[in-house]
Amino acid sequence: MREKVVPRVIVLLLLVGALILPVAISVLFGLAKLLAAMGDALGAAALDWVALAAGVLWVLDLVALVVVQTIESLLAEDSRNEPPA
Repeated sequence: MREKVVPRVIVLLLLVGALILPVAISVLFGLAKLLAAMGDALGAAALDWVALAAGVLWVLDLVALVVVQTIESLLAEDSRNEPPA
């Protein structure tokens, strides 16, 4: 049996990020709209940029999660095709 290329903790962190980041983005956008409605245009603009950065981070997290799962899947397939020792 092969050693895992990607530690389980990394996969878990990527999964948690994939689940938590959309919630954080929604909260940030909502708070930005609230600040805009209250007349704080600068605060709203700042939170819009932070939410956009979180969105980019979320996309990167999802891509990394797919790549990690693909690597794990391919390695698991290779280990199933190996003859028993």
